[in-house]
Amino acid sequence: MRKIFVHGLSALDLIHTVSEFPKYAEKYKSNSVYVSIGGNAANASVALSRLGMRVFLSTVIGNDEVGNILKQKLLSENIDLSYTHYVDNFKTSISSIIIDKNGERLVLNNREFNDVVIKNNIDYEMFDGFLFDTRDLKNSIKILKKIENVRKPKLLDAEENTTSELLSHFSHVVFSYQGLKSFTGLDDIETALVSISKKFDCKIFVTNGEHGCYYIKNNILINVPAIKINPVDTLAAGDVWHGAFLLKLVSNSSLKKCIEFANYIACLKCKKFGGSSGAPFLSELKGNLR
Repeated sequence: MRKIFVHGLSALDLIHTVSEFPKYAEKYKSNSVYVSIGGNAANASVALSRLGMRVFLSTVIGNDEVGNILKQKLLSENIDLSYTHYVDNFKTSISSIIIDKNGERLVLNNREFNDVVIKNNIDYEMFDGFLFDTRDLKNSIKILKKIENVRKPKLLDAEENTTSELLSHFSHVVFSYQGLKSFTGLDDIETALVSISKKFDCKIFVTNGEHGCYYIKNNILINVPAIKINPVDTLAAGDVWHGAFLLKLVSNSSLKKCIEFANYIACLKCKKFGGSSGAPFLSELKGNLR
């Protein structure tokens, strides 16, 4: 069983479904409600664990009521919390999320990060791959400096607060379209990807929802389109995508195969309600796509 190290944000998601997003400051009745694991790193960890990886989540959780619920949910997904930091007087991140009839979501999140003392008793060489988000920059940089000589795939889930220092530590970087625009100041995907590729020695990708994933190969823009579906819930789809992409990456699959697999897993997730709790299990996959 391959071992994956994941670092970043974990949260508890309170998810409501509605027919339409609220327009006025009034009381509304939701159609359903669900409590799920949330946060980029935690969502990706759920996806990886369900797909058969042994996942070690490095994150910060408060010693509070929300943190206790989140901890139990993570453990129920067989995620190893040996490297998670539990901090007193720290509010565990919590999100209130509204999902409409088209599967689109509105997210209200409260989060903070503590500058923690990173544990020194970790044998990073035992991991087959690494996944980081951009939510916890200070602690991420601390860990990345410790693993700079570990020659394993290192994947960054690059959102709007991505920095040049962060990018310099990774073998593979996957931007969201919004993150790409924020980092480069460019709207055109091809121009932005070429610009970053000239400055950093890593493979760069961008995901753009229903349009799929883009990357540059032999100076040509390649698009691997997403699978066309009517989504029930897009919450956590990007995080699940990153987990699936890394799974194939550590299996030495081609980049196109990595993307196709990630698109497929994200598609399955979007067919189910509940954020990362809709991530598929290995047993649900078609034989030729495992």
